[in-house]
Amino acid sequence: MESLVAGRHRYIVPVNSVGDADGRGLAGRNWPRAVEVSHERLGDQDVDLVILQRPEEVELTERLLGRRPGVDVPAVYVEHNAPRPSPVDSVHPLASRTDIEVIHVTDFNRLMWDNGAAPSRVIQHGIADPGYFYTGEVAAAATMINEPLRRWRTVGTDLVIEVGASMPIDVWGIDTLELNDRPRAGRVRGKGDVPSARLMRQVARRRVYFHTARWTSLGLSLVEAMYLGMPVVAVASTMAPLVVPPEAGVVSADMKTLTYALQGFVTDFAAASLAGKAAREFALAHFSLDRFLDQWDRAIEEHCR
Repeated sequence: MESLVAGRHRYIVPVNSVGDADGRGLAGRNWPRAVEVSHERLGDQDVDLVILQRPEEVELTERLLGRRPGVDVPAVYVEHNAPRPSPVDSVHPLASRTDIEVIHVTDFNRLMWDNGAAPSRVIQHGIADPGYFYTGEVAAAATMINEPLRRWRTVGTDLVIEVGASMPIDVWGIDTLELNDRPRAGRVRGKGDVPSARLMRQVARRRVYFHTARWTSLGLSLVEAMYLGMPVVAVASTMAPLVVPPEAGVVSADMKTLTYALQGFVTDFAAASLAGKAAREFALAHFSLDRFLDQWDRAIEEHCR
């Protein structure tokens, strides 16, 4: 969302009195081209395109705008997630709609979802370059996971615990402090939910980034770590094998290989630094904000003709 509203358009963000998932608004963010509009006033807005992100928003849009998405007002649906519950047999909620395009955030997602009759395309993540902050001065691995205990195997928390028996791993994100109270967590240290500006510099002080998710589209934290100039060791699932080139780190489904790779980078700063520079070069070439906004501009223009 932060990348999207960096474009040249005017972005309307719904807000309601309770600030729930249907009306969270800007939540204090400074997005100059985005404006909050209350639910009560949405129907008066001149809307060119609706961007949907949840199945229930089709009905919600009709109720709040008084216009049917895909029929009375152009609409696209951004699918952020890998298919669930089945990796191959999950039918997308909009599969029967020919009037709403599904925009996937990775090629893997588009391949694996059954999109049915719905038109689809891929607009891969793009983020503003946070800068080359890597120092690697702390001989430990870093990872960023929200709600690691609740989401457990999906985000690979069990793998963090397993590797943490033999080396230090620092974990940032929502509810990560709970890891510090978990028995047999080894050398895993929960660092909490830290504001982004501080977070990037803290993570970049660690020697290597560990991407653990078993089932995710493509965690933005992985892309951010690559931008920072960190070498990456990643679980070979979903899009990770396609976005971590060999010169930038190690991708494997074998736990011994992942553990050895992490230990290797932690003990060899020169190798870690070299791989991190390759990771940053790849991120700059493939996840630039300009490319992302150009692709979104084309999609918006196509739907608003």
